Amino acid sequence: MQKTSLSRRSLLTASAGLTIAALSARIAFSQGAPIRIAVGSDPVFAAFFVAANEKLFEAENVAVDVQTYTDGGEAMNALVAGQVDMACASEPTSILRLPRAELRPLAVVYESGTYTKLVVHSDINDAKQIKKLGVVMGSISEYATRLTIAKLGLDEAVIEFVPSGPPELPALLARGDIDGYFVWEPWPALGVQQGGKIMLNSADVGYLSTQWLTASAALLDSRKGDCEAVLRGLAKGAEIVRNDPERAARAIKAETGIPEATSLQAMQDYTAVVRDFTPADLESYDRMAQFLADSKVTDGVVPYRNDMQTGFFKG
Repeated sequence: MQKTSLSRRSLLTASAGLTIAALSARIAFSQGAPIRIAVGSDPVFAAFFVAANEKLFEAENVAVDVQTYTDGGEAMNALVAGQVDMACASEPTSILRLPRAELRPLAVVYESGTYTKLVVHSDINDAKQIKKLGVVMGSISEYATRLTIAKLGLDEAVIEFVPSGPPELPALLARGDIDGYFVWEPWPALGVQQGGKIMLNSADVGYLSTQWLTASAALLDSRKGDCEAVLRGLAKGAEIVRNDPERAARAIKAETGIPEATSLQAMQDYTAVVRDFTPADLESYDRMAQFLADSKVTDGVVPYRNDMQTGFFKG
């Protein structure tokens, strides 16, 4: 029998080779690992659910794991904590988290001028009758409320803000504890069910709400092509949401269990779209960043433009 002996140098060389091979395998796995995307659990994230259900990401040769959280805020918290690689949330929710981690907003993936509404008590026929408003402080609820006061020329000194969470607002209105509230769906619809009525929406007071898809800087730096592929797949999902709502509603139900009727109703109030940031968007975000600073939600105005990847999505 022939024996094979390894010198110490040969052994070290062989060990080094195994280490390099193992490291290369880990790098390859990392490059091909699913991109984890955090979203909220309601129908405004329809394009993500459709793209996942119809394997539109796979069609772009990128593996994606769409993970649902309570809302966009929790999704962004997961991104900040490094638990996911991308997250989708509204512009104020995203702006206030940019200082907490290396994050890169890539594109607008939703827009609406009607999803956020002012619901008032049935006895209110003139905005000047409003004396008490339920407000989710530091959010687009407060932002839209202040825009309303300015737009209608109301006297803010005589209007009482009643801080509240969204789920409590319909009950406060029904009991007469507040005269109205400006907030996002489904809470306006629930307020109407309890006897309220819609007076305005956010477009009426000059606010178009958007949501961003934001990536970690590490993901964008290491997998730029995959980030582009995610947006292409998502754009196809958004097109289905716009052009075939029934098909989209079925996909949403398959992914989340949300009833088709609920999704179809929600889709009437927003546009699923994947697009680049525009100058008009940035002007709106400037105002939002200033509002967050004025409201002490952030420590000063967040220089969000430093992180925006304007021009990244080419369509």
